[in-house]
Amino acid sequence: MKRLLATAAAAAALAACVTGPTLRSEHVLTGLARAAFTGEVRIVMEGAPLPGEVEEVAIVTATGFGADASLPAVLGALQGEAAALGCDAVIRVRYDRGAGGATATGVAVRLR
Repeated sequence: MKRLLATAAAAAALAACVTGPTLRSEHVLTGLARAAFTGEVRIVMEGAPLPGEVEEVAIVTATGFGADASLPAVLGALQGEAAALGCDAVIRVRYDRGAGGATATGVAVRLR
């Protein structure tokens, strides 16, 4: 009986996780945010050359689960978070994928 209750509780907890948002993004400001940027936000992966001088605004992170754990979905969430802060690029982007989800982190910047 205890095992059955534990299994049911674990299944309920897992179901609660799956029904929540499957793609989310967040940021930590390290500079000054401005009005939202309406153009395309450039992505520069970690190790790639920087596009010139930049003004750092925030560290941005996006996490996706299930179908939203794809590279395009997670990078799109990073771009949306950066654009909302008035940034036109995310540099030093690192993408990590696990069995159930994926995370991308980068630095939201304005190109000079």
